[in-house]
Amino acid sequence: MPLHSTHVFASHIGHTGKTTLAYQMSTFYASKHPDACVLIMDLAEEGDLTKRLLGGVDAAGRKVESLFGGVFRLLQAAEKRPSGLTSWLWSSTFDVMEHAVKLKDHNPALPDNLYLISSGAWPRAEAPMSDDVRKQVCERIRDSLNTSTATWKLFCDTDGDRRPSPYTMLAYGLCDEAIVPLHLNKGDLDRTETMLGVMHELRQRGEIRTKVLLIVWNFVKVLKDDPVEYHGMTLPFTPTKVCMDILESCNRRLYSSATELEGLFVHAGESEGDFIKNSTAVLRVLADNVLKPSEELGVPVVEMVQRLTESGKKTMKFQSGDIAYDTKGETISNVMDGLKQLEEKFEAMALG
Repeated sequence: MPLHSTHVFASHIGHTGKTTLAYQMSTFYASKHPDACVLIMDLAEEGDLTKRLLGGVDAAGRKVESLFGGVFRLLQAAEKRPSGLTSWLWSSTFDVMEHAVKLKDHNPALPDNLYLISSGAWPRAEAPMSDDVRKQVCERIRDSLNTSTATWKLFCDTDGDRRPSPYTMLAYGLCDEAIVPLHLNKGDLDRTETMLGVMHELRQRGEIRTKVLLIVWNFVKVLKDDPVEYHGMTLPFTPTKVCMDILESCNRRLYSSATELEGLFVHAGESEGDFIKNSTAVLRVLADNVLKPSEELGVPVVEMVQRLTESGKKTMKFQSGDIAYDTKGETISNVMDGLKQLEEKFEAMALG
């Protein structure tokens, strides 16, 4: 079966929500598509996504030695360094899934069809790959998934690096499309435009294949929970007036940048209104008493909703070490509505 689609969460700014969105969207997608297989490659050196997927920081800490580091072994083999794994990447029987972890075996809160190849959860100074080697590595991995008997979806998480690190370049080589989250302000947009310019240059030189599918305006403040129409989109909440004003200004500037960076955006060449509708998404500030226990305990929001429904209760309690979270069902639903709207838009655009 073919490799269905490949997406990287990318930004050279830290703390924009890349890892949070990679975690929530990959688990949501896997839950929504039980007949597909979802592979996550955590290409951030600290392994923050891996820790969430393995049940949170406390639980993952006991598993570092045995489960982390698949990405490093891939790169060691690619560079043909002294290693017992030197030959497998170039073998005619190469199967990338031999180096993946089935996450359900380590975190029962996750869907059964979710797999992980992780970073090592500690900083490493990796030398850049040559373009030729990186392209070979990426094509072998993609070919391995393409020739599988299952249908695969690939998500990659990356670091917030000013210039693409070797791992981020690997993700660009693997993934056809990028999801770029950023804070809703002109400062973050200005820095993101620098990143988009770098991606455009890399594409022009033939070093990467990635186009930008979605810009996600993240951490948007909420005026009220009533839905509102914006450029042909129905947002599941109403942003504050100042956020709406900033959103309008930033989207105009983004459209201008996309017009200049010819071919970088999947939906380039459309009218301004259609570009905003098809290339941007708006995500509310997610409540801490949902997001924090979700990440600390490795329980994605889609699983929280399932547990809430099965319990028939109106509140949920989460114990994370010595921290107790009391959360209303309505608060969990509001977070889920935002993620659902984002996932549905992502899926519609990806399929398109």
